[in-house]
Amino acid sequence: MKKLLMTTTALLMTVGMASAQATQTGAGLAPANASAESNTAATASQDTGSIFNESLALDTAGGGNDDEASATAGESGNGARGRVNLTNAITAQGQTTSGISATVAQQAANANLQFQVGNNNQAVNMQSGSSQESATVQEGEDNDAIISQTDQGNEAAIAQLGNLNKSAIFQNGFDNAAATAQVGTENSSIILQDGDHNIAANSQFGNNNAAMTFQNDGDNTAAQVQVGDDNMSFISQGGGDTNMLSAIDGTMRNVAIPVGLSVTGAVAGAATLNSAASIQLGTANKSAIIQQGNGNQAVNYQSTP
Repeated sequence: MKKLLMTTTALLMTVGMASAQATQTGAGLAPANASAESNTAATASQDTGSIFNESLALDTAGGGNDDEASATAGESGNGARGRVNLTNAITAQGQTTSGISATVAQQAANANLQFQVGNNNQAVNMQSGSSQESATVQEGEDNDAIISQTDQGNEAAIAQLGNLNKSAIFQNGFDNAAATAQVGTENSSIILQDGDHNIAANSQFGNNNAAMTFQNDGDNTAAQVQVGDDNMSFISQGGGDTNMLSAIDGTMRNVAIPVGLSVTGAVAGAATLNSAASIQLGTANKSAIIQQGNGNQAVNYQSTP
């Protein structure tokens, strides 16, 4: 059986691992680093010398549950992290710097762990299949989180620190993995993955930020980081400009590009070996990335003075 660990051990955050890079921005160009290489990795980091405000989606060509999705948001003393498959011993984990930690250790079976501290928080978990994990941590007031996973080796982790944050992860397919971390107030994160070997990671630090990732079929990889307020980021790889996915209990999520972003004529299509990374630092930035086809790479960086 799986090992479910609830701890109050302090969160230790260290510099993240480096990854192969093809399309990239470097630290000399901006106080941020983004990389995208199809079928390998998509990374987005504030590049402050720590793991805070970093989003990693690391893929392996062979597939399988050895891939990593990690999202970390916040700052020292005020941070949250959601990650899957960082090591063989940690399959799904949600953490906050205040010492709240929910961990699912790798074993063969379904497992779920939810840890809520505060008032009026809601967390829903639904799993149907094999070798799935889920970890949810919410610390604050009026936060909502939902995870729905069906079939095969899906993994998910959500960590929210603050108030009025909303996060949803639906995974319906084969070897998906997802991680979401939000720190602040009224942030919204949606990850919908329907299909093969998809990976996604989200990280938001600030207020009123909106991040969306839907990936349909193929070997897609995505990473997003937003630091500041009122930022909007949207990544769709093969999923068009709208997407709808039903949770196991019938709950629907019909999502589209946030108001303020406009993409015309994008419909769901073939999606293989795509990779995308987006970083936004500052206030009121808007970004949209849609990739359909074979072997695409994308990287985006935006900042305000």
